[in-house]
Amino acid sequence: MRYWIAIILPPAFLLPACGERAGDDPSPAATAQASVECPAQGDRLAITGLCAERAASYLDVTGGEAPKAPQGCEWSVQETRFDDAVLLYRATQCGDKTTRLAFSDGPPMAELSYDTAAYGDPENALKGEVLVRVAGLDASDRTATILRIARDAIDDPRESNACTVRNARIDYWPADALVVDVGAAQAAQAPPDEPRAACGPFGLSEDESAFWRVFQGHSWFFQLGQDVWQIDPGSFTLLAKDRSGTWVPVE
Repeated sequence: MRYWIAIILPPAFLLPACGERAGDDPSPAATAQASVECPAQGDRLAITGLCAERAASYLDVTGGEAPKAPQGCEWSVQETRFDDAVLLYRATQCGDKTTRLAFSDGPPMAELSYDTAAYGDPENALKGEVLVRVAGLDASDRTATILRIARDAIDDPRESNACTVRNARIDYWPADALVVDVGAAQAAQAPPDEPRAACGPFGLSEDESAFWRVFQGHSWFFQLGQDVWQIDPGSFTLLAKDRSGTWVPVE
């Protein structure tokens, strides 16, 4: 099986100057952006310096019905370094514990895993569990990378060639969620009383929340399991600094 996927970062990731990491620019614009008084003490994000309330306005939340936070928890805006950019997202906050993600670069793909999980994980046993895998994007065909990754992970050429990308159309999933699946005629042959799976490890799995999204120059594969979601996949938004040092969404 072939898993090597080239990750090509879009030009927006090159906005910071050479040798400069996200959050390191002390320019006047960046200083002004970070100096806004936050409504609550300790309510400032560590990397961008943005107030959490202000950071929420940056979230490019996709359409569809938003997922509900687990009982006793609420959504809070968090951030994680993502190469030379910063990823903003909504995560669960349950009492004094907050879900946070950790980024690691590929190959074959970049990964976002639990650093901490706020709900039902007092011993932090979920630390390191991968939730999201991220690949590049073919600018000429937004789903080509998804299909190539899924097909390359399948040994049987006949099974691989039967796979295509379609809209997921599942309640509480992001409106732009995609799955790799076989055609309707082949799908109808599966046992009706069992969760259906198709097209390998990056394809359809009705036994878990597994789907793709394409945005901000990347192909994102979310694998959120069977339990409650501790991140809101429809809220993921990349920020980078513009030439003035101000945090702006990546195109």
